[in-house]
This record gives sequence, C-alpha cells and structure tokens, in this order.
Amino acid sequence: MFTDLNFKAELESDGIMVAAIDMPGRSMNVFSADMMDSLESLMNEVEQNPDIKALVITSAKNTFLAGADLSMIKMFTERATKDTDEQLHDLCGRLGRLFLRLEQIEKPTVAALNGLALGGGLELALACHQRVVVDDNRAVLGLPEIKLGLLPGAGGTQRLPRLVGNEIGLHMLLTGQPVNPEKALEIGLVDAAVEANQLIAKAKILALSPLRTQATWYSEDFQAEDIGLEGEHGSPYRPVYEKLDIQPDTYSHYPAYDAIMKCVTKGLKLPMDKAVSWEMDVFVQLIKDRVAANMVRTLFLDRQRAAKQAAGIESPVERIAIISQSDTSKLAAQLEKCRFEIVSADELKSDDLQLIADGEVADNGIPVKLITASSTPIADGEVGLWLSPKTADGQSAEIFCKGEPKDGRALNAALKLASKLGAAPLLTQHTHPLMPILAETVQLAASGDNPLDKASQIASDYVVTSNQADPNFVDVACVLAGVFPAWSGGPFKYRKQKG
Repeated sequence: MFTDLNFKAELESDGIMVAAIDMPGRSMNVFSADMMDSLESLMNEVEQNPDIKALVITSAKNTFLAGADLSMIKMFTERATKDTDEQLHDLCGRLGRLFLRLEQIEKPTVAALNGLALGGGLELALACHQRVVVDDNRAVLGLPEIKLGLLPGAGGTQRLPRLVGNEIGLHMLLTGQPVNPEKALEIGLVDAAVEANQLIAKAKILALSPLRTQATWYSEDFQAEDIGLEGEHGSPYRPVYEKLDIQPDTYSHYPAYDAIMKCVTKGLKLPMDKAVSWEMDVFVQLIKDRVAANMVRTLFLDRQRAAKQAAGIESPVERIAIISQSDTSKLAAQLEKCRFEIVSADELKSDDLQLIADGEVADNGIPVKLITASSTPIADGEVGLWLSPKTADGQSAEIFCKGEPKDGRALNAALKLASKLGAAPLLTQHTHPLMPILAETVQLAASGDNPLDKASQIASDYVVTSNQADPNFVDVACVLAGVFPAWSGGPFKYRKQKG
C-alpha cells in the first residue's frame, strides 16, 4: 500500500487510487522540494502497480494547491545570482519534468479540484488527462505568476493556450486573473463542475469512462492556433498587449510580459517535451533579471515577513470610533467590511479604538492618531496610523510612534487593525512618519525630476536615523501603496539596482 507524508492515498476496489494532498503543518498545500518527491513516488506507484487502473488527485484541505513554497522561491532567486543557466534549468525545471511524466502516464488521471488551484496547483491539474472542479466560486483557477514578475514555469504557458485557445489563455497568463468554476467549464478548462459532495464520485466516473487518456495535443492532427503577430513599430507583441489594454509603460518595465509571449509564440510550434524545455529556458533568463527578483522579494517574500509582524498580536479591539470633522465614510465602510463595529465617541469603552483624524481625544478608548498627510501634527508618545489607498498590489499601513507610546495598547490595536484590513504593516519610530512624505514627494515631483531618486534618498536617510524601520518592509509598504512601481521593488531595491 502506498504511504507518503504528503499524500493520503487509498486504492479502492474498482482499481482507482484516490490520492489526497495533505501537507502536514500547513494551512494550504504548496509545491516544495519534498512535495515534488512525494509526487514522484506517487507516479512510481501508479506506473508500477498493476492493480491501479486509474488515478484521482485531490486535496484533504479546503483548497487544492496554491502555488510554490516560499522557501523554494527564495532559494531560486538566490541561486539565480550565482548558478549557470544549465544548473538553473535543472533546478527550476524539475516540476515541469514531473508534470510531463504525469501527462504521459498510460492510465487515466483525473484532477478533482476541491478548492482554489493557483500557479503550480493549476499546472498540476493541466497535466492530468481530465479535470473536475467543485461548483463553488471560492474555487478559483488561475496562473497569477505575472503579478510577481514571473511566468508559470511548469508547463502552464504551453498547456493553457493549447487547452482553452490563445485568446483566453493569453488573457489569463498576461493579467493573472483567475476564473471561477462556471467560467472554467465554459472555456473547456475543466470537464465538469459539481457539488462538493459529488466531486470524488464524478472524478471516479471520469476515471472509469475517460473522455480522453491523453492530452489532445498528442494527437497527430492537433495544431495550435496562430497568434498572428505584427512585427512593426516597437514590441512584436504590441497587438496582444493593446487588445488586453496593457500599456507600453507597463510591458516595457516588466520583462515577464515579453517572456510569457516568447514562451507561447515559439512553444506552441513545438512538441510538448521541447515546449516545456523552451519555457524553462525563458524562465531561467527571467528569474535572473533584476526586475523579477525585486518583485518576487518585495511582493512575495518580504510581504510575507511583514505580515508576520501581526502574528500572535493580542488586542481586544472590535469597536472603533472615527473622530473627524471630514468625511470618513469610505474608511468606515472598509472597517465594517472587516467586521469592526463603528461607534460614536460617546459610546466608546476602555478597550475600544478611537481613530483621531482631528478633534479632541475621547475620555475612553485606545487613542491612535489617523495620519492623512506629512503635516498631520503628532505629539510625543502618540501612536499614529497611515493607511494607503488600495492598489492592484494590495494595501500598506504605517504604524508610527513619536518616542515611547503613552498607551502601550495602541501599537497592538493598530497592528490588529492593519492585519484585519489585510494591509502590510510598516513599524516606524521617529520624529515624523515616513510614508506620507514619500507619497507626497512622488506626487509633487517637478517636471524633469526623477521622483523615485528623490524618494529613495529620503527613505534611506529616514531608515538610518529611525529606531525601528526595516528597509525591506519600507519597500513592501511603498509598492503596495503605489508610491513606487512594482518593477522597482521599492526604494531600497531601486537604489541597489541603480548602483
């Protein structure tokens, strides 16, 4: 009987092995080195055991599989600075080679997607002969790597367009936007969408009476669609970008766009094994690029570390009063959406939070100053909170203290608020907060000046004299706030890139 740390597998009497991914100690399944070892062991068992007639891969968690392991991505970016192209191809291409093998197993394979399948999770499903998904809008399917400045490197750029066509495939690859089960069924990404209690039963039906036992692109008469590029005036991929409303300033700064297009345009003309190898050739060059490295570190690695600052924070705050003379309805709506109760200043109790934009501090509650501009007055011992607008990349929150806080509960209350909003926290301690100054510097830069140069110098000077500001977390805050573009990685990675 097959046993493995990351799979709960059972061979049933009808010859179908149902293998549920269940990585111990994780809230979500991800692809790590040991998960790849487990997948390889599973395939060995399926290929060698004559009692196994078909394979169903699902998950024992609430989601199917959500991309790559944080530590593995970090290792890739570190190795990219010193390894040869051949070494990186071998290292980073392992998952793609495993999926190529899975796709060619001569027994029916079915992916039973019980929740979201993103990145490597969807690439795993694409490598199975058939796919069924739970009919629940939380079970989104997508390849979001473009949002980290990367490309799907385990066959995603090759299988997705072949399966759903170039127009839909390129839209998903170049925007990173996922699809829900209904849309996935409509475009042919999955073969069925069923209620949760029918998922495994439907997968077994497909396994016993398969619609296909090999991918359509292995048939002799398969021919991928022609993308039809125009090679005039600038990027040869311009017609595709224009159709998706991707602006020149975007694709010129983010090499992942051209890299994905290179993968697709050349790869679709190749047999799958050569196409997957070509995709990895392009991936290797991309991960060596400074822009990709900056985005991975800021939007993924450092962002995760920043969020952990709020882990284990205990604060009783559930009710908030916003004390302000101006309109704060948008902020109140955002707080209510995150299940805070908005109350008046008169209703405050000792454990409630008072966000003070202007006006007098109330007698009860935990006082936190709401910082709206660099000119917002901050008193000694006061804790301030600056919230960025929501951007395509997320939201950040600077939690600032001028000296030692008078109310020790205020820092925890502000951290809890940021955590519930999903805003990456930046902790600073200085005579003045940093983020509103950087935002105003970039916004008010005179024509001809480079606002990023000036803002990065301000950030550097600030961190030198601050008691607490972590430069990596400053980078995260600036990118999530839209103060620095994602390609720059933030002020400190930008400065390093410029030497």
